[in-house]
Amino acid sequence: MAMAQSSSPSSMEPGTDGPWPAPDTSHLITEDGKPVDSVFAEKQMRLLTESLYSGWKPGRRFFAAANVGVFAIAQNPAIVPDAFLSLDVEPKPVTGPERRQSYFVWEYGKPPDVVIEIVSNTDGGELSDKLRDYERMRVTHYVVFDPLGKTGAGEVMSFTLMGGVYVHQPQPRFASIGLSLVVWDGVFEDLRERWLRWADLDGVLIPTGNERAATAEARASTEEARATTAEARATTAEARAAMLEARLRELGVEPGD
Repeated sequence: MAMAQSSSPSSMEPGTDGPWPAPDTSHLITEDGKPVDSVFAEKQMRLLTESLYSGWKPGRRFFAAANVGVFAIAQNPAIVPDAFLSLDVEPKPVTGPERRQSYFVWEYGKPPDVVIEIVSNTDGGELSDKLRDYERMRVTHYVVFDPLGKTGAGEVMSFTLMGGVYVHQPQPRFASIGLSLVVWDGVFEDLRERWLRWADLDGVLIPTGNERAATAEARASTEEARATTAEARATTAEARAAMLEARLRELGVEPGD
């Protein structure tokens, strides 16, 4: 996880009126080759993004990414959230000459709506420098997940921008987006852990692709079992009717008379 920069205000800072300028970005470092700091963090980031693309149908365009640089101003270094979600934005090319390796706020027209940071073994400033960076960037919702209890402030801490400053919220629940975040004890990619997961406002998990496939398979198996049972019942009923007809004939009664 990259350290956040503490940038100074500029004319390109989010929250200002007027068109977004298009600065020169040729000097910006959009890839530094630094690995994420743990297997858990890598899987946790992927869980947060994959489930949205696999199981969330908001009827709105959105962009979700993990460990991707966000530039609020054309200045190095980027701020690199562990995961973020931005709604009502137009996806940018990721291949070809116009590919975008980072999230440039002036191109997307807005900062991310939700940013999530995962506290690791190292001091990443999630409740200090990074909080102030995202606050200054005007990220509406900021969530810190601390599975190891390193901060001593709680397992999940949620902040919402109000009047230009972050206000702590009791739950990471985002009514305007239709999502919430919950801690889930379960298995993801063969690893049982306490994971931070997206859910709807009622707490129902947004499924991953594998979970959707498993649910579809289970439904298909159930329907097949029902069809088999119905077929067996029909066969049994037909056999009973045949036996009854045979018995009636033995008694000299022609069925249907």
